[in-house]
Amino acid sequence: MARSFETLNDFRSNLHRDGYGLVDFDGNKIPCIYVTPRKYDEFMTKVCGKKIAVDTLLNIFHDGYHVFVDVQMKFLNIGLQENYLFYANDMLDFFEALSNSGLMSLAPNGVCNYDNQNIFIIQLPRIESAKKALDIIKLNSKR
Repeated sequence: MARSFETLNDFRSNLHRDGYGLVDFDGNKIPCIYVTPRKYDEFMTKVCGKKIAVDTLLNIFHDGYHVFVDVQMKFLNIGLQENYLFYANDMLDFFEALSNSGLMSLAPNGVCNYDNQNIFIIQLPRIESAKKALDIIKLNSKR
């Protein structure tokens, strides 16, 4: 379900606070959304050992100056939904990596050394959506 924001303060107060980054995975830069270790453990408990289908949507809000992207992940087989709101003006590298790789990952924040056991990688169902999102972000963000 898409979330609704009415004011700039609504957007700012709902920003994802645990961070983001780029991780190197087999020589490719993969955008990574950091979550608390507790949330990551809870998430992994729900998905571990299950066949997972993830529908990932990028809901873009902009006013010609500010661009916000609400990343929505629906885990269809287990009835789980996660949303992460970002201020895209400051994270062009994240969305460039997303449009190049078609992959997004989740990992616990505070862990400096990632291995394949600490990253959950999701393949976007439609990489074209990430490329269109990057174009919208570039066109509408003023730094």
